[in-house]
Amino acid sequence: MAEETPIPLTMQDAVSHAEEHGTPSQKQDIRKAKAAFSIHGFEGPSFSNFPADLSTYEKTITKLSGSMPCLQALVHAAGISDESYKQFQRAGRRLIEAATGVKAAKLERKARNDEWAVIQNQIALLVKAGFVMPQHSVALTALIDICRAAEITPKTLTAEQVQAWLSNAPAAKRKALRKGLKALDTLQRIGRLRPLLPPYLVTPESKPSGRLRTLPGPLQQAINAWLDIAAREQVEDPRYEHLAEPLSAPSRAAYSAAISLYVQTLFKLEPDLLSETALNRLFSEKNIDAVLSAWGQNEALKARTLAGYAANIAALLQRNGLPDAGTYVAGLSKVLPHLVEGRAAGKVMSPRVKRWCEALLRDPKKTTLFQIQHLEYYRRALEALAAAKQNSLDLLHLSNPEVLAALPDAKRYAVKKTLRTVRMFGLMAAYSAVALEGAPFRRQNMLTMRHSGPRKTMHLHLIGRAPHVVIKFPNEELKNGKYLSERGEELEAITIEKRGPGDHAVDIITFYLREIRPLFPEADKTHAFFPPLKTAASPDAGFVSATFYLWLSEASAEIGLPMNSHNFRHGYCSIDINDGRRSIEDLAKLLGDTVAVVQRNYAWINAKKSVLNVQKDTARRRTEILKARGVTE
Repeated sequence: MAEETPIPLTMQDAVSHAEEHGTPSQKQDIRKAKAAFSIHGFEGPSFSNFPADLSTYEKTITKLSGSMPCLQALVHAAGISDESYKQFQRAGRRLIEAATGVKAAKLERKARNDEWAVIQNQIALLVKAGFVMPQHSVALTALIDICRAAEITPKTLTAEQVQAWLSNAPAAKRKALRKGLKALDTLQRIGRLRPLLPPYLVTPESKPSGRLRTLPGPLQQAINAWLDIAAREQVEDPRYEHLAEPLSAPSRAAYSAAISLYVQTLFKLEPDLLSETALNRLFSEKNIDAVLSAWGQNEALKARTLAGYAANIAALLQRNGLPDAGTYVAGLSKVLPHLVEGRAAGKVMSPRVKRWCEALLRDPKKTTLFQIQHLEYYRRALEALAAAKQNSLDLLHLSNPEVLAALPDAKRYAVKKTLRTVRMFGLMAAYSAVALEGAPFRRQNMLTMRHSGPRKTMHLHLIGRAPHVVIKFPNEELKNGKYLSERGEELEAITIEKRGPGDHAVDIITFYLREIRPLFPEADKTHAFFPPLKTAASPDAGFVSATFYLWLSEASAEIGLPMNSHNFRHGYCSIDINDGRRSIEDLAKLLGDTVAVVQRNYAWINAKKSVLNVQKDTARRRTEILKARGVTE
């Protein structure tokens, strides 16, 4: 007799399982999961009959990670935040895991007393002793679970198996796996662990970065030739083309990313073109239609980014002898919905930043904290320095990489942790002091400010009766400097000085120069006010943006105000406009933008105030009417 095929479980089965066996907390997952399904249009019978299958679930009720414009539009239309949706999506996953036995299987694997358990126990002891960072232990969790599920021991784990997992795993899981692999390889340096670990390094080599590197060699050469022509200042008279200055590396990279994505997309749509080496033949109207339309399905890129790519491709074509194709791309940008949306988004504040500013203005405590955050960072830097002194740590001496490397493992870990804390809060104190008591300059300008050398942008006058700092950026270093020059304008010099008892920027800058900056090993090799942590590649090399993002994220969360560097500029302006402290014209001068740009970015603040004022007036009149009728409640 043939075996009966088991009936697939549905979400109704998952709900029934949670209602019968779940804890009160797990029963809350039912409500949250239904909310996630509702956002995607699954309600009532369509929810109940949905397969309780993780693979189907993750493809349909998509996990929100990073910027996913189409999904975020659905989420925001439902009136919930990104974080709430993430909670709801995880709740649905937990329901399915519990009903299908996936959760029980995970718990069983976690409880195994095997070779992986021996490694985990040893790592726990080393973490407690200060020899291993706690994040290494956390990073191994996902990797160990996958290995146990595949019945793979540490000694039999190979890079080939890992590569297969990475190739088939979704992006979020790939990231978790890579962290685990990197941690496993890092632990090879600890002698007592080495006999327990795989005999070879298991992290696969990274693929070449950048889309251009993924294309055939002849096309790479052709694209670079196009970039050499297009990524330059454009002059009207061709006789002067040889004098045109090349654009900055980021600008060239933007053109490269755009055309490389175009070619990648076209090859996926038309595999027969893979052997084509003539770049100009890839830009027929049919191909352009297909590629730019397909971009509308690309969840990984914002509409604003795609619109920018289309504009860059149009410019590349115009400047490389294909004016008709360039005009066609430009016209298509005004027709395809996702490109129209992207063009519009480029003219106003992004929804994510706007939501952050709205939340800031709604919370008086956060509004206050935003304006004094440099003092919070300053206090924490002072406390960290005091703790180091109490522990007899000479941080200036220990900041030398050679001295640090010679320390025993446990002490080296403790010193590195202290140095990182002091540097992080000290740098953030100085950065935010300039942004809040000076002006919220763009991040790149801030991180490359020069307080010494022949090309100073930060002029220190810290000795004397009236200590102050003057910051002045030339137009060529500003993002919108070209447009300022065309208008015959420049960004006004900003003077930081003590204008009242609440001003402490000069003190913080002095403290930073005396106590914090010398702790950066490359401080004496660069003119940058914020020196790099590692190698100063040039005399003007500044602090690396990627590390700054991490430090700001961690430091701001520590004081209760999670933010990114862009929030300095927008938060500063939003508070000023909301409080009616400054006119749009004044802010435009401070930022170096036009009045129209500032108006476009912040018009929503006055609009919200107008709506609120109408509601308050209506409420007041209603109260007066009821009072006249003798109704008190």
